[in-house]
Amino acid sequence: MNDLMPTPNTKLRRFIAHSSFTLALVFLAWLPLGILQIIPFVFELQGEPRLRVHAAAAVGCLMIAAWGFWES
Repeated sequence: MNDLMPTPNTKLRRFIAHSSFTLALVFLAWLPLGILQIIPFVFELQGEPRLRVHAAAAVGCLMIAAWGFWES
């Protein structure tokens, strides 16, 4: 019966998973909006020629979400 009760650690993992999944959706929406030139597609930082982070950030957020939803 205790296995079915969520622990504080499980609640924190779920919060992290939901947050990172939402952030991944934002990054995934950024890609087509950037291609259509509605929002900037790349960041311009001084000293860096072009910085593309949307795909890597989306994959990273989805990996964190998978960890959070995984039942150990």
